[in-house]
Formats: sequence, structure tokens, C-alpha cells
Amino acid sequence: MVLSILAAAVLAATGCYMIINGRYAATRRMSWIPLAMAAMELAMCGALDLTAYPLLTAILMLCRVTVLFCCHRVLKRDAAMERNRRRRRAVWRHIAATAPEACIVTGTATRVASRHIA
Repeated sequence: MVLSILAAAVLAATGCYMIINGRYAATRRMSWIPLAMAAMELAMCGALDLTAYPLLTAILMLCRVTVLFCCHRVLKRDAAMERNRRRRRAVWRHIAATAPEACIVTGTATRVASRHIA
């Protein structure tokens, strides 16, 4: 029972962290997986006797660890994509601030630079 409560707390904390710190919708959508697992853990708390079913307990623990590992990887990918987006924005802001109005080339067409690049 203690193991179920501890697992539910860790899964719920991971899901909430993903919702709060996820910058992209895919990350926030994936946060429902650990939250749903935490709800199932709390609903079934005490239903599984650890000593009676050690193989099933090990498989469930492996599933929990796998979900936590996948969530960790998604959060790292989300942070890397956000860093790249911020870096690209900074480069475009610098280009727009330093280049003459008619000298910015995007692709094959020259366009007038906007001073208000997001």
C-alpha cells in the first residue's frame, strides 16, 4: 500500500510538472499519461499484495519506471526545442536591428525588414 501511494505521488508530481513547465502542446498532452496512472494507483491502492504476486509487482514497477523515463525524455526534448526557438528569435532580432531595411533576404526573395519581429 505504501508503494502504491509513493508511486502515485511521484507520477502525479511528474504529470503536474509537465503541465506547468511544458512549452509545447505535445508535452502537455503527454502529461495525462502519468496523471492517469496516478489515479489508477490511488483507485487500486492496497488491492495487490506485494508478497503474493512478486512477478506482477515487478512488471508494474517496470511500467512505472518506463513512463517516468519517457516523461523525462519528453521534457528534455521540450526544453531543447524551446532553447532552439529562443536562439532563432534572438538571431532574427539581431538581423532585423542591424541590417538596412531593404537588405534582408529570406529564401530567394528580398523583403523589407520589420522592426517588430517576435
